[in-house]
Amino acid sequence: MKKLGGLLVALLAALAFPTVVLAEPADPGQYTVGVGPTSSGPTISEGSAGYGSSGIQAAATSSTTAAGNSSPGDGGSSYQYRPVPYGVVSAPAPYYIDNNGVIVISPVGWQSACPSGQTGYDVYDQNGNPVGMVCVANQVPAASPPPSQLAQQASSQQPWPNLVLGVNPGTGLTGLASWFWLGGGSPKMADATASAGGLTVTVRATLIDVAWDFGDGSRFDSGTDLGQAYPAQSDVQHVYQTDTYGRPAGYLLSASLTFSVKYSVNGGPWLDLGTKSKAYSRSYAVNQLQPQAVGSQ
Repeated sequence: MKKLGGLLVALLAALAFPTVVLAEPADPGQYTVGVGPTSSGPTISEGSAGYGSSGIQAAATSSTTAAGNSSPGDGGSSYQYRPVPYGVVSAPAPYYIDNNGVIVISPVGWQSACPSGQTGYDVYDQNGNPVGMVCVANQVPAASPPPSQLAQQASSQQPWPNLVLGVNPGTGLTGLASWFWLGGGSPKMADATASAGGLTVTVRATLIDVAWDFGDGSRFDSGTDLGQAYPAQSDVQHVYQTDTYGRPAGYLLSASLTFSVKYSVNGGPWLDLGTKSKAYSRSYAVNQLQPQAVGSQ
């Protein structure tokens, strides 16, 4: 009867004062689980919490590292970073520690390694021992510009042909043909490229037209003919009817070259971009040709 009375007293005492039970891992061995790192500005913190046979240990270690550096802050060791598999970390079920160090009951035993928009990396020392985990904000790749925009950029980088507008005679005479040409170099332009976001655009310019303006209101289209330099007789000719008297600068001559521009994206087919033009000019004096009578002896 005494024994029964003692058990009743113990039972009543237990009901009046509940016993606090520590959470323990299923395996009585020793565990270490990474405490989720927190980011503040350019500094990332990480740490670890120990599991022992008596339950969760209060002590924890921590260190800091600047995001992107190769060592967690001790200034001496070399560390390796490996992405956390599948973006999650495991903990001894049914418990894990959340980002605030709070024990959470989880029948699954998995938790997210990092907040949304960040990637977790397990950190190992030079001996391959795990020392913690860091979370680094994901870098969003810059959007690729439209290929046509890259084509325009490449086209603007193409140097124009280095040409000079020539004419013979050096001073024109009314009633006599003057010959014109573009010389001093080739009208061809080298291909140019521009790259961004995995795209490489190549631009090619091809001469399609040469338009001449002789300064007196007369114009001539020679196709792709640049004329022939003196002493050859040029196909591009013009006869002035009036001189440049009263025009100190003479007539303003110009030859405008028009190029068809095409572009190719990553070696693909050639697409039309448009046309572009360049004018070469100079002044030209023309004198009046006056007949002079010659008497006979």
